[in-house]
Amino acid sequence: MTIYLSNYQTFNSTQELNHHVRQHEKEHSEELTASQREVLRFIARYSVKYAGAAHLKTSTIATGVDKSERTIRRILRRLESLEIIERVSTLRKKSGGSGANIIVILPFAAPRMSDREVTEKASEQTDKAKNRQKETFTKREEPSYTNDTLNTPLALKNSLPCRIYEAISPFFDGKDLYRTVGTLYKAKASVDSSIQAEDHTEYIDTFLSCVRRYKEGKIRNLQSYLYASWKKVSRMIKLKEMAHIYL
Repeated sequence: MTIYLSNYQTFNSTQELNHHVRQHEKEHSEELTASQREVLRFIARYSVKYAGAAHLKTSTIATGVDKSERTIRRILRRLESLEIIERVSTLRKKSGGSGANIIVILPFAAPRMSDREVTEKASEQTDKAKNRQKETFTKREEPSYTNDTLNTPLALKNSLPCRIYEAISPFFDGKDLYRTVGTLYKAKASVDSSIQAEDHTEYIDTFLSCVRRYKEGKIRNLQSYLYASWKKVSRMIKLKEMAHIYL
């Protein structure tokens, strides 16, 4: 199983892993109990070789922190609900039953927008899109791609696949749009940069699902959740491609 852990790695180094763990603890300082912190740090210690990913059994964690397996399952559910970790189910090759989970420590990202702000952004961008349709441009008005304009919606529109831009742009403007697109390509590149996002509708479906959950108050850190979700989509696409090759 360890040969697959590199596909679930979320950080580039142990230092980066430890930094994000500390940020998670700081963000949830009033929510995490001492036992939950202990379990998180135990997982982090086992996530060094493939920074952010570990193949751990509940019983292993329970023994390591001297808690019951029931308590560990409860703590893992809590860490998952806070979007600190993600659990990936595995299957035993011989029996076909469920194996030990791969536990992924998610990157920390500070909250950017409230639910109300997301809704307002969507409405604002819809109005702007309608206004842009009314504008006309002469050949002399071609955009200049300087460093200042690379972060603008127009520059991104001309450089991004149409389907990706049309899905994301109604919800963000300027630097937030640029940051979200960067999150997509960073997540994709962490698995395989050769994957063409525009060829897989799963990326758009996942984005819309994340935004919907964010507006419903089920997600605290949108960018972090998008990164983890898009990376998961990329892993699924890559595994499907690998399976097809060996069929």
